[in-house]
Amino acid sequence: MAALLTRFTLFRLLVTLLCLLASSAVPAAGKGCHDAPIEVDPGDERIGLASCLWYLEDSSGELSLENVRAKDLDRAFRKHDGGVLNFGYTESAYWARFDLAYTGDAPMERFLELSLPLVDHVSVHVYRDGVLSDEREMGYSPSWDERELLVPNPVFKLTLHPDEAVRVYLRVETANTFRLPLVLWAPDAYIEKVAVDETIQGIFLGSILAILAYNLFVAVAVRERSNIHYVLYLVFATLFIATEQVHGLQLFDERPWFLNKEFLHYQILLTWFFGILMARELLELPKHSGDLDNVLKVCLWGVVLTFFLSLFMPYHVAMEWTVLGSIVLAIVMIAVSYWAWKHFNAAARTYFFAWTCTLAGVGMYALTVMGLAPLNSFTAHSPQIGLTAQIILFSFALADRIKLIQAEALDWSQRALSNLTRYQSLFNNAVEGIFQMSLERRFVAANPAMAELLGYEDPERMVHRVPDVLSACFADPGLRQQVIEQLETRGTSKGIETRCYTLQGEERWLNVSLNTVYDVDGEPEHLEGTCIDITERKQREVIEKERENERMEKELARNAAEAKSQFLANMSHEIRTPLAAIIGYGETLLDPELDDQEKRTSAETVVRSGRHLLDLVNDILDHSKIDANKLNVEILKVHLPELLDEVRAFFAPRAREKGIDFTINCGFPLPETIQTDPTRLRQIIINLCGNALKFTESGSISLTVRCQRDTETLVARVVDSGIGMKPEQLARLFDPFAQGSAAIARQYGGTGLGLSISKRLAEMLGGNINVSSVYGEGSEFEVTIATGSLDGVHLLRDASELTQRRRMLPMITAPRLRGRILCAEDNEVNRKLVNLMVQRTGAEIVFVNNGAEALDAATHGTFDLIFMDIQMPVMNGRDATAALREAGVNTPIIALTANVMAEDIEDYRRAGCTDHLAKPIDKRRFYEVLGRYLTLDEWPRDDEARQYAGTVLVAEDNDDNRHLVERLLRRFGLETITVTNGREAVQAALAQTVHLILMDRHMPDMDGPEATRLLRQTGFRRPIVAFTAGDQQEIEELVEAGCEGALNKPIDNGHLAAILARYLEISDSSGTAANEEDEGIRTLVNQFLESLPGRMKTMEKALLQQDWAALQGQAHQIKGTAGAMGYPLMTEQAGELEAAVKRGETDAVSGLFDTLKTLMRQALARHATSE
Repeated sequence: MAALLTRFTLFRLLVTLLCLLASSAVPAAGKGCHDAPIEVDPGDERIGLASCLWYLEDSSGELSLENVRAKDLDRAFRKHDGGVLNFGYTESAYWARFDLAYTGDAPMERFLELSLPLVDHVSVHVYRDGVLSDEREMGYSPSWDERELLVPNPVFKLTLHPDEAVRVYLRVETANTFRLPLVLWAPDAYIEKVAVDETIQGIFLGSILAILAYNLFVAVAVRERSNIHYVLYLVFATLFIATEQVHGLQLFDERPWFLNKEFLHYQILLTWFFGILMARELLELPKHSGDLDNVLKVCLWGVVLTFFLSLFMPYHVAMEWTVLGSIVLAIVMIAVSYWAWKHFNAAARTYFFAWTCTLAGVGMYALTVMGLAPLNSFTAHSPQIGLTAQIILFSFALADRIKLIQAEALDWSQRALSNLTRYQSLFNNAVEGIFQMSLERRFVAANPAMAELLGYEDPERMVHRVPDVLSACFADPGLRQQVIEQLETRGTSKGIETRCYTLQGEERWLNVSLNTVYDVDGEPEHLEGTCIDITERKQREVIEKERENERMEKELARNAAEAKSQFLANMSHEIRTPLAAIIGYGETLLDPELDDQEKRTSAETVVRSGRHLLDLVNDILDHSKIDANKLNVEILKVHLPELLDEVRAFFAPRAREKGIDFTINCGFPLPETIQTDPTRLRQIIINLCGNALKFTESGSISLTVRCQRDTETLVARVVDSGIGMKPEQLARLFDPFAQGSAAIARQYGGTGLGLSISKRLAEMLGGNINVSSVYGEGSEFEVTIATGSLDGVHLLRDASELTQRRRMLPMITAPRLRGRILCAEDNEVNRKLVNLMVQRTGAEIVFVNNGAEALDAATHGTFDLIFMDIQMPVMNGRDATAALREAGVNTPIIALTANVMAEDIEDYRRAGCTDHLAKPIDKRRFYEVLGRYLTLDEWPRDDEARQYAGTVLVAEDNDDNRHLVERLLRRFGLETITVTNGREAVQAALAQTVHLILMDRHMPDMDGPEATRLLRQTGFRRPIVAFTAGDQQEIEELVEAGCEGALNKPIDNGHLAAILARYLEISDSSGTAANEEDEGIRTLVNQFLESLPGRMKTMEKALLQQDWAALQGQAHQIKGTAGAMGYPLMTEQAGELEAAVKRGETDAVSGLFDTLKTLMRQALARHATSE
């Protein structure tokens, strides 16, 4: 309290001193003024001329001395009587005149001073007895060379002579505030006055610089934002004072550029900017009063806005606006500090008085420069006076703040000391070893637990005796070097398990963590570490590992022996079987008594057995590659419309059975062909769509395909509205054998391999699979694969073209074959289906009902191929196959089965099956198998697969193109009409029956677009297709004229076929075989559906009597047949029922059978409705 009273006592003394200075600084009035000349006595030390002037305004600034003298004669000058002539800010120049009369006896020198240091230009013209005797000028220039005296104000030396009439003209021009404080000084008095002024200015500037230096030191020491802002505030305030008063600049040869008056308003604004920032921090407004803080923020933004606007304002406008703003800001600062003082911050009192002093000084100076207050020593120095008082008070306020911060720091230090005591207790009593290590790898400190770990009695002895901490903790040099590298690169090394040796040589295992501690400059200071004894755990791990190794060695040895025996047995049988046929029939070829037919038969048997042996070797190699993780993909040309059609054909009926919408969307443009592995790509998409179908009970499934041409990537997205997945399920989605949960595995089944395999295949095809899902809403899978180069690949532009390209795909047609087939199948529907497909090839087929009949027929007859159903009465297919092989029958045997698990297929191969066909039978795969094992006469040509009826008009002026198109159309069974120009095309189309027009773009007489428009105007509605080699612009022109599509030159046969398929009807001759086949299949479907009620009754009876074998047999029959008849869900459900019966899960059989009955009833209901 005493210190505070002392500070305010000093402040009151300062104010009193300034008031005395102001009272003593009032200038003396001029004498001898009025109409007579101003008398100058030799004893006068100072004569004020400010109130004895005649003045003339030069608004244009172009009046010359002669013009001014002429106006003087015309009495244009006005007399100024009161105080200093002051016009504030003005753009005019002014002329002033006064007369002097010297009353002395000898010549005398006087100094004429204009107290306006920032004046732009001033010139003096002296007339003696009416004659111009002297002219001088000076202004605001960076150099002091033009000044007669090196002082801030312009000063002119005048020599006065006795009895001489002296008239002085003064021209003054300035962009700053305009005033004429003129004083005539005796030399000695002026020197004394300058000495006093420089002393006062020195005191002001010196005190400010001293306080600035002190606060700069404080700011660097404490690094408080308020101190930093205060230092910057002082810097710009000092620059403002030095620039405005021009004191002290005489020390420089030239005025520094940053002290030029052009920057005066910027210095004021920057002073306010940092002053406001300091006020916010010092008054703690963000913490205590958001409203007051917002007021200062508005002021701050006003300062910033004014600063930028000043860049575009005239200088005098910017200065006047800045001065007015300074007054407003000073009032705001006083109001804010007063409010803070009275409501939440007692320390703001000092701040309030500081800003009050500043407002008084700045306000007085502002009133002076605006011409509202007289200019004198007090008003001229009022900003310095107010600023000095403010700086002193600010220093008091900041000193109080520093003391408060020191008190808080001391309090925190005491708390830290208390926490340190607690930490030291934890450090000493910790079970884990804790230590500090120097950068030289020596112990700095360690707790007793650390000393005990290394075999020392106390930490101090260990600190002195261990030369290298890392060597003591890390016995392995390689691991030690690895830890050093981690510390150098990352600064930390955690959880390192290491072996070390105690002082007594005992082996111990430690878990060591090290962390680098940095100083304030970011340089490493020391390291801290922890050690945990894990010796017991390591010993247990060693024992468990030895036991596990022993068990694994035994298991591996046993498995290796079994695998070796099984492999040798299998390979012996598989290889010996074809070898026996090759050797046996090869030896018969040496018999000279064989006729040609027998020789041919033996040779064919040798070739077939050799191919079988080659396939066997290839299978062994592929199996070894998979085991060795060397599965390769085969990059081929893939036709996207065909692949999408296959996916649609596969999934659309399955989705329809479940009541789910399945759609395929394409993002155009889409390449027609890409380079990838078709089998693997098809496998990926089918896996993803199948997965979506399995987990979606209602809603929709969509497959969207698009191409990113810049990255040459194909993107396929499968979106479903199924059950979705939880985040924890997504995390392990692609793990092998992973399922969402045990409940999902029970409900939906599956091995959990599909997605894992798909992801690996996608990566092998140059892409990846990403997934997102919302539980309960659905999932989205996105697979990307590389497309290969797309240069020269035709791009499908819209859905219409995709449809055309899809329609040009060849039908699945039967090859022309020669051979004899034996089919062992107990299901009548399947027998009829196989018979229907085989008859189209021309081959001969014989049917038997079970394995025993198949064995008898194959051993007593000659067949080129055997189809063997696996599950049949009397003798199943596997046993029959094994018996045939033992009997020496080497005919290829194809297993017909609905069980296509890998282990089942391998079992069939071991029994002697050459290949397998899955039920329901795929027609394409069926014909491929037939073509592989039977004699191929010829595959039908594409143009024989489909013939069309109708007449096509070809408008083409080029003879070669016309003849080529005519020939191609005739291959499709079409009649053609050819014309050479558009006019002939119009006449022919209107005169004859035309079903399709191919219209060229460029033709003589009338071009294609014109002919097309004319035909459409006459009402011609048949399809017109643009036939051009032009670019997209030409095609669009033809389409706008009325064309419905485009056929590009050169002609693509597939594209032509697609256009014909779209617009023309198929002729009866080409559709007979297909229609016959469709009719046959419809008959089989009807037979299958008619048998369902009887099967349901049989199965219900078997379930009631718990005749599991009968129930399994019926389920197997439905599983093998329903899919081929168009009911895949029924096949799937029958398979699940069969599997449950096989596994003995009788509790689940009833529920599965109820579901199967529901599907059967739905199929019967739809069939009854369709009829």
